[in-house]
Amino acid sequence: MNYKDFLETLDKKLAKYFKRDKEYLCCKIGCSECCEKGDYPISELELKYLMHGFISLDNQTKIRIQNNIKHIQKGGTCPFLLDQKCSIYPYRPIICRVHGLAYLCTDNTVKVPYCVNNSKNYTKAYDNGEIIINPIKENLDTQSILKDFEYGEIRNLIEWLNL
Repeated sequence: MNYKDFLETLDKKLAKYFKRDKEYLCCKIGCSECCEKGDYPISELELKYLMHGFISLDNQTKIRIQNNIKHIQKGGTCPFLLDQKCSIYPYRPIICRVHGLAYLCTDNTVKVPYCVNNSKNYTKAYDNGEIIINPIKENLDTQSILKDFEYGEIRNLIEWLNL
């Protein structure tokens, strides 16, 4: 299976998870808090795919992104976020596709979106650092999702772009 087909299948599975937990999710168009503060770890495979999306953009959009990259800071806004929207949305990495969901990691810890602390996703199901509903019983970390691919090294997006 090629990567693009894989992502289509993954997106269908993730849509079921988002539907399952919709009562606990606050994500909607225009909410870009998760894109404004983060480290954005992505694999080399994801970076290559993301760059295909970048290449397909119009020149004016590419210039805006390139200007963002010039001023990029670790822990800051994703350079592909323009007008509170992802400019490369169909090409976004795994971390962006799964963000917002609470899921069970390999070590049996539950990963919750950081925005739970800002009264957003899963706030209704989070109490004293514990999730009080059953999380998704699948590890949705990049390494687990891409286990059947030669995905290369995983680095922070900023590190990839500042090479």
